[in-house]
Amino acid sequence: MSEGFEKCHNEYTLFTKTSKEGKILIVNLYVDDLIFTDNDEFMFLEFKNSMVRELDMNDMGRMRYFLGVEVLQRYDGIYISKIKYALEIL
Repeated sequence: MSEGFEKCHNEYTLFTKTSKEGKILIVNLYVDDLIFTDNDEFMFLEFKNSMVRELDMNDMGRMRYFLGVEVLQRYDGIYISKIKYALEIL
């Protein structure tokens, strides 16, 4: 694949790229959105900059909600919650 990505065998919209040092970049396509994360800031910025050059892309910052699920990203991990969704449907 282009840029050295491998397609996930079980999830057709998920792609990963692993560096020689074991750093990983994970990219998921959802309709017209790109969601990506990493464990290496350089890989993240390199990918983001290449997407900005190729696409009419808006950087919306860190994900806060996805499909009705609240996403909280902190230094010690990523947490998800459906509390807001549950309150909306009650």
